[in-house]
Formats: sequence, C-alpha cells, structure tokens
Amino acid sequence: MKLVFLALPALLLASCQSMSEGVLAFEARAVVIDDADIDTTDPGSVFDDENIELSGYGIHAALKTPVVDFLVGVDDREFGREDSAELVLGVRRRFLEIWKLHPFIEADYRHGFDLDNGVDSETYDGWAAGAGALLHLTDSVFLNFRLMYESTSIQLPSTSADVDGVTGTIGLGFSL
Repeated sequence: MKLVFLALPALLLASCQSMSEGVLAFEARAVVIDDADIDTTDPGSVFDDENIELSGYGIHAALKTPVVDFLVGVDDREFGREDSAELVLGVRRRFLEIWKLHPFIEADYRHGFDLDNGVDSETYDGWAAGAGALLHLTDSVFLNFRLMYESTSIQLPSTSADVDGVTGTIGLGFSL
C-alpha cells in the first residue's frame, strides 16, 4: 500500500508535459482529407448519394494544461453542396515531445446549425476521435496535422441518417 502512495506522485509527474510553447493557442485549420459515406440516402433530399464530400475550415482555440488541452472552435462545414456553421468542443492529450513534434489523441463534440436537407434547415450533432501531431516551427508558431474518424447524425426529410468517415485536417497556429 505504501508503494502505491509513493508511485502515484511519480506517475503524475511523468504524465506532465513541457509547457514551453505557451498556455493559450489559436489556430486556423482546413479539411484536406475526406472519406465519408451516408448510411441512408433520401431521394427527396440533397443527400441522395451514398458517398458524401466533406470539406470545411475554421478557427480554434486551445487552453493548454500540463495534462490535457481544452479545445473550442467554430467551423464552416460542407456536406456535399450544403454548408453549416459548426461549434466544436474537445479535449486533446499530448504525449512525449520528440524533437519539435508533440503527438496527441483528441476527442471532439460537434454541433451544427442550419444544415439544409432539401426541405428544412436542421441542427445536428456529431463526434470525432483520432490522433495527430503538433509540429513547432518556432517557440510560438506550429502546424497541426490530424486524422479523425467522424460520425454525424443528420435529419433528412423522411428519415435520419449518419454520415461517417475519416477526415484529415491541417492547421496553422500560434501560442501565447
């Protein structure tokens, strides 16, 4: 039992990360890889093809702590020909610092507004999970490479559908 109490502080210290790149970060990012499918098509909607093109861009901020980073962002997402504003809330866990590279895992909650399904404008919810790396170009400028699996539930005129797939993003940011 005594060994557990001695090992716990060492584990916590080992999980702490370098904070040399600041506490607050801002980033512009864009979707560059898209591989998504819709599970149910609806001939009366704008989503009538099983393969759906995803694209998007946005601005994100991160509050960085020694354990996790808390993320918030706003994206303009396009599902095929229809676009929607999207709020993103997430958490990122950075791992070892390898040269100027910080690999990480990330999980996000996504909420979209006013997606036109061919009949109405709908809100939608989704999630994303994946991994990536931050590449620090200087002490305050970085590139963010991510590969995420996304799932989004959207309402079609006669049914609901899930849009699932893999997206990759590239971001350019700076830390304070």
